[in-house]
Amino acid sequence: SAPVIMRVAARGPNLREAHAVERLTGTSLDKAEARGKILLLHFSNELSVHSHLRMDGSWHIYRSGERWRKPGNAAWLVLDTGEWQAVNFHGPILELAPTDATLRDTRVTRLGPDILVDPFDDAEYLRRMRGDSWREIGDAVMQQALVAGIGNIYKSESLFMSGIDPWRTVASLSDEQLVNIREVATRIMIDGVLDHRAITFRGPGPAGKWVYNRSGVPCRRCGASLLSRDQGRDQRTTYWCTRCQS
Repeated sequence: SAPVIMRVAARGPNLREAHAVERLTGTSLDKAEARGKILLLHFSNELSVHSHLRMDGSWHIYRSGERWRKPGNAAWLVLDTGEWQAVNFHGPILELAPTDATLRDTRVTRLGPDILVDPFDDAEYLRRMRGDSWREIGDAVMQQALVAGIGNIYKSESLFMSGIDPWRTVASLSDEQLVNIREVATRIMIDGVLDHRAITFRGPGPAGKWVYNRSGVPCRRCGASLLSRDQGRDQRTTYWCTRCQS
């Protein structure tokens, strides 16, 4: 059985219902699930924590008494079983609510298929993509309502590894090309989870990335100078090779 939470501490300025987190004391974690970039923690008393880390947040797991790698005043939620501690640092979205309400939250229900769920629903993915066929593919794969979980690094890397120009529209791509982009993204994201870092290029030379954050340097594959430009409404930087992704 899951360990019982013996102590809960909440310091986070963004933790809604902070006064109620004490209700997690004496409960156990029934399930943890990722929905794209959202982490949901479901507890045995039918309460759930909704967490989104954005760019600055993180979850750490420590043995009780182990030295934390971040300062204590950055710990916004601590769940302590007496043997283990789960600590959320600087989580910009951190909310406690009944589980049924959490699962009905539109921020959760609007999400497209999760890129790391197996089996992945390619039919639903294609249906949602075709519904936004006017979007450039480099913008589309970042839309969490179309496909959930792809971030800026894996956007540029998966499109390069698929040989697809990020400025092409979804309408210009075949179903086979769209599925291939998704398959590449899934594969390299699973590798990133296993490696605990985003590594897509593995030599010759030092391991790193194919194109991300490498604007102005030669392409590792063809030698052409890599380019970068902001893309989409959110103006996220896209990196690409005009020769390999023509």
